[in-house]
Amino acid sequence: MNMRKVLVRSCLAAVMFIFLLGAGFKKAKASDFDPGFYASYYPDVAAAYGTDPNALYSHYLTFGINEGRFKNAQEAATGHRDDTLDTPTTYVDVDLTNQQMIYYVDGAPVLSSAIVSGNTSNGNGTPTGVFFINAKVPGKYLVGPTWNVWVNRWMRFTGAVGLHDASWRSEFGGEIYKKNGSHGCVNLPSDVANSLYDMVNIGTMVIVH
Repeated sequence: MNMRKVLVRSCLAAVMFIFLLGAGFKKAKASDFDPGFYASYYPDVAAAYGTDPNALYSHYLTFGINEGRFKNAQEAATGHRDDTLDTPTTYVDVDLTNQQMIYYVDGAPVLSSAIVSGNTSNGNGTPTGVFFINAKVPGKYLVGPTWNVWVNRWMRFTGAVGLHDASWRSEFGGEIYKKNGSHGCVNLPSDVANSLYDMVNIGTMVIVH
């Protein structure tokens, strides 16, 4: 590997570490996290998020760590929490400020695109946090109070919010989201949505910030 590649990879790793440190993203290995314990020990979380393991894990990463919650019975018994930092290597990064999506595989960016996220002027901003893709559908209607649109690639990551193509848009990025954004979803160009759909799986991490 030449010196330039080494430098690029080192800079990328440093940037990711700083971002995750600032975002409060901390280590919580799936093997250490016990969704059954988490749901029973914190009934308020189970009532709001259900008992799906990925939904509970998402809550722990996004809120639980900062709230001082335990991820398993051993931590609860000892009162000691393991919150050492860890860097995910394969995930979808959604940057709302810069209106950009980047998909990383083993720490390397393999797909990037401008996006249009939720319309912040009417309170439909895209939710931030650590999520997981929990549904993949090759084609479906997205139906709501004032909309009924067909998308070819649907990748849901929380509630009724997901990543999908938006063939009705001719432009992405910039400040479109502020007044002409989505109802919360992350809109992608059709070719990008097609590619991302083929790359991700159920359980792929999605970090929205």
